Amino acid sequence: MSTERIPLPDLVAWTGGDRVVLAESTPLPGSDALGVRRGAAWAVAFARPTYTHGTNLMLHGDDGSGRLVPPAVVAALEDLVSSAPFAGWVADLRTKGVDSVSLPRTAAHVGGLLPQAHGLWEWMWTTRAPAAPAGDGTVELVEEDRADLQALLDAHNPGTDGQPFARPGQRWVGIRDGEGSLLAAGCCEPERSGTPVLSGITVAPTARGRGLGRVVTAELTRGAVDSHGWCTLGMYSVNDTARRLYHSLGYETGAVWSSGALG
Repeated sequence: MSTERIPLPDLVAWTGGDRVVLAESTPLPGSDALGVRRGAAWAVAFARPTYTHGTNLMLHGDDGSGRLVPPAVVAALEDLVSSAPFAGWVADLRTKGVDSVSLPRTAAHVGGLLPQAHGLWEWMWTTRAPAAPAGDGTVELVEEDRADLQALLDAHNPGTDGQPFARPGQRWVGIRDGEGSLLAAGCCEPERSGTPVLSGITVAPTARGRGLGRVVTAELTRGAVDSHGWCTLGMYSVNDTARRLYHSLGYETGAVWSSGALG
């Protein structure tokens, strides 16, 4: 068993088309991935550029069992992190500005890379387009709606990664009341990898309990599945209500992460 250096464009094939890798790995100039195989299990480490959180070191693995990070994968991750090439590879990433790390929750202890977790989050995906309820009330939002959108996010979802019309390819939809006030909104945009991801799903407190978040999420998911064949999202693990909603719309939990400063 030896550590392999894998060009990032080859990483999806190396992992057998793994969904997490497909969505989250993006070629970073001058930086390959590292990987090891341990029987049926494999583990990889790669740099993950993001729009709002800089470039993150991400570790991930699978063994074909369908379980989220079973013991065999944790062992493969330990092999990878303790291998001779790993320390120098991480040192090189630090020179490129990588200063945070995401590890599978059950492997957060591996290698002392994550001294303290500051973010607990989950990654989900679906290939199913939810049914469209009759008269769902969603409208397409445009640049002229930016101020209303930003006000909704600032007031009711300040921790969101949603950035209205900050990048090409964003699709924002919303729901307004009879007076034109924005009650709910959300975005779908391409990740740096090209994979569609949802962000900024927000409902004003006075409009909660009416299913508006579900309507917005379903509409954005339908659009992404129709155009790309699938859709992804990330959510903070403390949000049990959102988890139930996403699962009810057909999303599967593909990874459960702990993130923080790289130790």
